[in-house]
Order: sequence, then structure tokens, then C-alpha cells
Amino acid sequence: MRWFWLVLVFGVAIGTIIGYQLAKFQKPNTQTDAPVLMTAATAKSVASLSETFIKVAKIAEESVVHIATTAPVPEEYRLFRQFFFGEEVPERVPANYGSGFFFRSDGYVLTNFHVLQGSDIIKVGIDEQTEFTARLVGYDPLLDVAVVKVESGNRQFKALPLGNSDRIEKGEWVVAVGNPFGLDKTVTVGVVSAKGREFEELDGRPSITSYIQTDAAINPGNSGGPLLNLKGEVIGINTFIIGQGGNIGIGFALPINEVKRILNKLLKGGRITRGALGVTVADADSKEARELGIQAKGGAVIVRMAFNSPAYLAGLRPGDVIVKFNKVTVKDASHLRRLVLQQSGGDIAEIEVLRGNTRLNFKVTLGSR
Repeated sequence: MRWFWLVLVFGVAIGTIIGYQLAKFQKPNTQTDAPVLMTAATAKSVASLSETFIKVAKIAEESVVHIATTAPVPEEYRLFRQFFFGEEVPERVPANYGSGFFFRSDGYVLTNFHVLQGSDIIKVGIDEQTEFTARLVGYDPLLDVAVVKVESGNRQFKALPLGNSDRIEKGEWVVAVGNPFGLDKTVTVGVVSAKGREFEELDGRPSITSYIQTDAAINPGNSGGPLLNLKGEVIGINTFIIGQGGNIGIGFALPINEVKRILNKLLKGGRITRGALGVTVADADSKEARELGIQAKGGAVIVRMAFNSPAYLAGLRPGDVIVKFNKVTVKDASHLRRLVLQQSGGDIAEIEVLRGNTRLNFKVTLGSR
């Protein structure tokens, strides 16, 4: 019996020592390891934000539309396929599919021009059961925006208010609404990832403005749909993506203020023309400029120009450095091109140039493109 008690005491002592040594290697239970509990204030803030998203989605519900277009198949192509391959080619085929939104209650819709390009029949749907024929009113291919009018008699529609895209901030919450992959009234949420994103060209056409970048998921079919702030105001038109779309790609929206500047012209109908100087320019600090002996630190130097071009007729010549356009200081050649394209054909532009050491001012009646 005595041996039993000795063994028991010895075992307890050894267990205590081993337990103490192991405890030294265990991570202490600090305050940071404790689960973070949501406070009442945090829960209220999250609920409030969620309610705001719901309100914006409801505001857009009746205003966002899907747009489907069709185009005729050339008869020569149909006859060729039928004669040589025995195929029956339909007279019409789907052209494009996208989104849009009412900005006036009498049936006027804003969308991207590329959604309508190449088509002659436009269908605008409010939901899966309600669809109207629409006609193209005005369009601007370079800005990639168009206005269509729904043919619905005297029916009134719920219009979305146009906000102020100049006031948005990086990190601000935004809501994108559209019909990605034909899924009607899809709502995605994100933030303004960046402002003023610029591109030299898009789909082979010169880019004439900067864009709003957002991480709100945008996919094929979203084009033409609104990007909304948390007041339910349109601050952009979802236009294109980089990457594979959605969460993988990066979405870009046309700032609504760019559209507002030409909205009256769009409503008057027809194609919006853009200004042209008829010159080829380079950065004032480029190799081409140095070969011409240009020493200017900023601006755009004229390296070539067309005979009888608007710039030539106004008195500008190769070697002139354009330093101001309509009183805006010209940064470089790309900046000048954008400033010119933001004007309409026929507009009169005030241009200040540096010719040698002399500053000269000209008024140029812009050509059209």
C-alpha cells in the first residue's frame, strides 16, 4: 500500500511539472483573441446602409429598361448561303442587347450608342411582359451615348434624376443597375474606385472624356444602365469593362455631366458632330518637337496640317505651339485632342500659340468629324 501512495504522489508531481512547461509555450489569451462583438451602434449603421441600398434599388426598379435590337441580313448574303449551302438564313437577326433608363417621364431613354449601332428596330422593355418599340432620336458615336424615344402614346414613365458627377468622391458608395446576361433589373453595389480615368482610344475610336471607375459588378448587358449615388441620382452611364467582367473585370461609367452638356443637342435629333482642327500635333517636349527646334515645356506643337484646314485658314502654321485652347492651358497633344473633340463642329475656338518667342491669338471655326 505504501508503494502505491509513493507512485501516485510521484505521478502527480511529474504531471504538474509537465503541465507547467507546456503552459509556457501556449499563446496567452489576450484581448485581441477575443471575438469582436458588433455593438448596437455598428449594427444600426449596417442596417441603415442596407436600407439605403434597398431604397435606391426601388427607385430604379421602374426606370431602368432592357433594350434589344435587331438588324436586317443583307439579301445577297442570304441568297448566297441558300444557293451554295442550302441554308435558310432569316431575314433579321438580333444585333445587340443592353440597358437604359428613363430620364424624362414622356418616354425618353438614355443608353450607350454601341447598344443601338447597326440596328434598325429597337425594343425597350420595362419588364418581361411590357415592351415598346422605340426610335433613335440623337446620338454621339464618340461619347458613346444615345437618346431613344419610346412609342407609347401619352403614357408616363418614372424618370431617374440626373445628378452631378463632378461631386463624387473616391470611395463613395454607388449602385449599378441593368440587365447583365439578360437578367432583368440586376442590382450590384460597390464604390467609386477612381475618378478621371483616361484612355487614348476605345474600340478604335478616340476617347474624348475621362471615366468613373467602379468595382460594382458590371457585365455584358449592363451597358447603358445607370450608375447611381445613394440619393438615387444618376452619376454615370455604365459603358465598358476591362477584363472578363463582373468581379474579375473593372467597370467604367461615362460621367453624367458629360452627357448633360450635349443633352439638348441630342434631343434635337441626329448625329452629334465633334470639332476638328485639321492638324497633326505632338507633345512640345517630344523628339518631333525638338527636331523643329521647339523649346517649350508644355503644350502641343503642330507638326503637320492639311491645306485649307480650319487651323490653316485661321492663320496657324507648322511649328506653332498651342498653349491654350478656349483659355484652358494645354498640357500636351493628347490633352489638346480631347479639348477639340469636346467641342462641336462649327464652334469658334480661341487658340493661343507660341511662335518662336511671340504669343499669338487666333479664332478658329472648327471643322466636323
